[in-house]
Amino acid sequence: MQSHCFQPESATWIPAFYSLMSSTIKKQLLPTIEAFRSYWPAILIIQLFALGIVISYYWLDETAGFYATISEIRTQGGLTFAALSTVISGGILPEPLKRFFRPKGSSPPSTFEWIHQLLMWVGLGILVERFYHLQGILFGHQNDAMTLLSKILVDQLIFTPLVSLPFIVSWFLLHESRYSIPHWIRSHSLGKMIERVLPLWLSCLIFWPVMLLIIYSLPSELQFPLFLFGNAAYSILMIFILRRQSQECEEDTGIVLRQREATDG
Repeated sequence: MQSHCFQPESATWIPAFYSLMSSTIKKQLLPTIEAFRSYWPAILIIQLFALGIVISYYWLDETAGFYATISEIRTQGGLTFAALSTVISGGILPEPLKRFFRPKGSSPPSTFEWIHQLLMWVGLGILVERFYHLQGILFGHQNDAMTLLSKILVDQLIFTPLVSLPFIVSWFLLHESRYSIPHWIRSHSLGKMIERVLPLWLSCLIFWPVMLLIIYSLPSELQFPLFLFGNAAYSILMIFILRRQSQECEEDTGIVLRQREATDG
């Protein structure tokens, strides 16, 4: 009897653990779900354009030379071309669609905030270009399954959560800190970085692995144009989540200030 009574009690932590993990994951995924609900038409439009590029490449022989020229310009342009093209795909191309499909109650970014985002895309474009160059050195440029899997795993499990997303979050924290360097430095606590990076990383794991598999599997002339469209689509999700985090931070700060004022009064 004692053994029979003890087993259910000892096993109660299992459903409690899964319930906690489920609620935590749902909470972290909520911003991504809200972004998809609001902007899925914009993301679909961009993806349809990307599909049009693939179709035109395979069905219209006249376009093959055009895409080869783009690939050559990318190679010759180096970091400058990487920075400018990322600014266009992440900061300029999606803006008209975001303004059209923006949910009610969500204000557009101010001119200063938008410029701040454009500068972020410059840095991110250079960072990603250097990372892809490193990927080529480490794994080569073959399209076999092992090479593709290695690149995607390193991209999504190392570079994204430990390099690119912390850089993006840090850039937004600089704007939240009103460019006060001491305040900005203090905002980089481990807990806050994990809290900010985790929802973004989950959205990356949902969006990018399949997209990257498609991109890396295509001919080299198509890979970069497809990446730009993929970046344009994902940037809509990413900026939505980042601005929501900034808004929540401002609201929490306002609550704390009001509580202090009430206490002092």
